[in-house]
Amino acid sequence: MEIKVLRNEGKELVLEFETFDTTIPELLAKTMLKDKDVEFAGVSDEHVETIGRKLTLKTNRKKPKDVLDKAIDELENEISSIKSSLK
Repeated sequence: MEIKVLRNEGKELVLEFETFDTTIPELLAKTMLKDKDVEFAGVSDEHVETIGRKLTLKTNRKKPKDVLDKAIDELENEISSIKSSLK
């Protein structure tokens, strides 16, 4: 899956995921919303039959990339935990 940075200015980050599936962008948005500094995190698309899902993140003080990195780390840890419990 290809990911394009559409906007990375100030406290706003917009990524486009080249996919029909919203699972990963939605997981990221939900995880980022746990951060008290996140003003908005959500996923949008033009139409369900078109490729490209946009993840928008707006923060108050933190750099959006730092919040995104933290969310990715959290999801990696959760997936690793699930994987080890199935062994």
